Amino acid sequence: MNQGSTTNGDAGTIDEYDTEFEQHGDESVATTIAVAVAEATGQDVTELDPLGSTIDCESLDSLVRSAGSPLSVSFLYEGCRIFVSGDGTIEITLL
Repeated sequence: MNQGSTTNGDAGTIDEYDTEFEQHGDESVATTIAVAVAEATGQDVTELDPLGSTIDCESLDSLVRSAGSPLSVSFLYEGCRIFVSGDGTIEITLL
């Protein structure tokens, strides 16, 4: 996972992380997101609320694996904004 930061005027510095899921891999998109959020927030993945309580994980996986690059989905989870693209990119911004 890569970490970066952006300066947002008076709001200060915003921490951003990005990773990718494998389009044809065995790991679900939801698992990739949960592990990345745990790493970004410094928590153990078992301490996070289930991602399924925020978004339908099976539908997310199916949608982003079949849609391709023009698709993007964003949602809030564990104090983070999650942006998932059909090209395999996952961006996490700590709020």
